Amino acid sequence: MKYPAISELPVPPIAEEFVPKNLLASLMAGLVTGFIGVIRGISYAALIFSGSLTAYLNVGVGMAIYSTAAISIVVALGSSIPGMIATPLAAPTAVLAVMAAAIATQMVDSPPEVLLATVIAAIALGSLCTGLFLWLLGYFKLGKTVSFIPYPVVGGFMAGTGWLLIRGGMQVMTEISLDFAHLQALVSWQYSSHWLAGLGGAIALLILTKRYKYYWVMPGILLVAIALFYGILLATHTDITTARTQGWLLGPFPQGNLWQPLQFSDGMAVDWLVIFDQTGAIATLMFISLLSLVLTNNGIELAIEREIDLNRELQAVGVANFVSGLGSGMAGNQALPSTILVHKMEANHRLAGVFKMIPCGAVLILGASFLSLFPKPILGALLLYLGIDLLIQWVYKSFFKLPLTDYGTVIAIAVAINVWGFLEGVLLGLAISVVLFTIKYSQIEAIKNEISGSHQHSLQPRSPESQNTLQTYGDLIYILQLHGFIFFGRANSLLEQVRQRLQQTPTRQLEYIVLDFHLVSSIDSSAVLALAKIKKLAQQYQVTLVFAGVAADLEKLLHKGEAIDPSSDQIKKFSDFNRGLAWCEDQVLQQYGTVSEVSETEKTPIISH
Repeated sequence: MKYPAISELPVPPIAEEFVPKNLLASLMAGLVTGFIGVIRGISYAALIFSGSLTAYLNVGVGMAIYSTAAISIVVALGSSIPGMIATPLAAPTAVLAVMAAAIATQMVDSPPEVLLATVIAAIALGSLCTGLFLWLLGYFKLGKTVSFIPYPVVGGFMAGTGWLLIRGGMQVMTEISLDFAHLQALVSWQYSSHWLAGLGGAIALLILTKRYKYYWVMPGILLVAIALFYGILLATHTDITTARTQGWLLGPFPQGNLWQPLQFSDGMAVDWLVIFDQTGAIATLMFISLLSLVLTNNGIELAIEREIDLNRELQAVGVANFVSGLGSGMAGNQALPSTILVHKMEANHRLAGVFKMIPCGAVLILGASFLSLFPKPILGALLLYLGIDLLIQWVYKSFFKLPLTDYGTVIAIAVAINVWGFLEGVLLGLAISVVLFTIKYSQIEAIKNEISGSHQHSLQPRSPESQNTLQTYGDLIYILQLHGFIFFGRANSLLEQVRQRLQQTPTRQLEYIVLDFHLVSSIDSSAVLALAKIKKLAQQYQVTLVFAGVAADLEKLLHKGEAIDPSSDQIKKFSDFNRGLAWCEDQVLQQYGTVSEVSETEKTPIISH
């Protein structure tokens, strides 16, 4: 018996992590994403610990950096795919900033140590509740159930977050809030020089990160910006003390460690009644974290073209948030840009997320002396960049992609979030979506036409030989006859059905998917998104997607939402179901048999893309 050589034996997944090539790639990816995570962590801390909480920014930075490391390590080891990167994100952080500001306002006359302990306890409790909530959802296999979120609600949530980040960035740079009462002060040179510098950095980030898709672009821009800042100080003969006095640098900070988790004895200093008043904010944090997780995982799934087990991700992020909360840390979940970055660096290994802790640990060791040299405009630029990017995506671009009613819902939610709060805005969006759905669905006949077995074959006459060929190879064509109003719930079911069929079908035993729209009365933007995902799946599995019988108004929506790609040879469109099915049959006959007759799809031109 011949035994395989050692080099031919399969390498266990754990051993693959320590292959020198993989280990080096993981290290580089961990350092890059860790550097980005540190900068974002500092900016998030500045967002939360602003205004009357600015004096405790060093503690906030320690909290954010610890959270970045803890969440990254736990999710990296527990995710359903290697190379998943997790961190505190903008949307949950915006909720924490609102909650912290409310606590500071309510405790304006309290001793400083009581205020700080209460804020930290509220943030930690939010992480613990979020972790338990997400873990239970994953444990009870509710991942698919919670993914049915109307698309306009997601858009409004993201747009509202974008404006909150812009307001937060302005306050970080100028230490005054962005509102009508402070407009005169903001346009004065004393403050405008600060936010204009940050705005310039944000515009540079927007332009260069969109144009150049390299992993080093963002960290490179941030390093150049820091070097440019200190170059200007050197050229203008401005010393560090003067720059800090003029508000260009963080600090000064009190001495002590950055990361100061609550001890058991600190519980006596916490005002638990004030935290109880923030029950709504903690519930909002839990819901927003879930919404952010679902949205992020959908984006990662499309970007890396791999199936993600949402239930396992919920459990992994749940444990990560619980660990973060135990260390008085913030809530977080998977990061779309960093995860894509790791996969582009071909470092999709679990150690990439573990190595992310190296830059985090370095900052915690260097302490306040490092932070006191950090320019405020750089942090403000990063917050402005994140906020403006969200507004471009969900306020500007969505105007051209969404129906007017859905776009109006997005704007209404964004305004409500900034006027009343996250929970109120999201609830308003859900209420609007239900009302619009009821109005649209009430216009549809309750009884649909019966579909006979003859619709499974085209009406084109075929020779006996061709009929036998189609009988043998008919499984290459997968027909989905859609009907009624396709909204966010039914759209997700359609997407899952197509995904399962593609995954369960052996290679090259499915070549055509026919979507028959002649019984479809209307679709919403969530359905357009689901059909765009089906298009990507078809391209991934090299299957031709055929749209048949699409009404003119629906076709316009599909084009705007990029569900129909005119430039793709894998997307075909026909005026009716019979023509589309006959074309598929012709392709099968040309490949596996002899076409003895000319079909109508050959005699009559196909509707152009």
